[in-house]
Amino acid sequence: MDFEGASILIADDDRVVRRIVVAKLYGLGYDVEEAEDGQEALEILEEGEVPDVLITDSNMPRMNGLQLVRKLRESEDRALSLLPIIMLTARQSEQDIIQGLETGLDDYVIKPFSPDELAARVRTVLWRYGRRGAAEER
Repeated sequence: MDFEGASILIADDDRVVRRIVVAKLYGLGYDVEEAEDGQEALEILEEGEVPDVLITDSNMPRMNGLQLVRKLRESEDRALSLLPIIMLTARQSEQDIIQGLETGLDDYVIKPFSPDELAARVRTVLWRYGRRGAAEER
């Protein structure tokens, strides 16, 4: 499947991480937007700019990644509540991973990370959600 032009929102307070993610995904043909924290990401999303995938850090000021995920999963807006979300974080204990997945994450990537692995996980999430969308249309 071709996902060129798919939109990605990256929420991370670390500018270097955002630059790495943007460079990799933009280079693969994705449309990438950045947010410096969970609150900014939520504002972008609530303005109606719902991307195909959200990548979020867990430890951010104002609103952390898990708070953002909870707000989105509880949203009455179906596009927000079903938004595919990948956590990109340094938090790597088994309990952190379980908590994230139980909160509603679709995938969990641990920093330091491989940009190629992240891109593969983005493609997989896009493929999975594309398949769900095709099944719902039938």
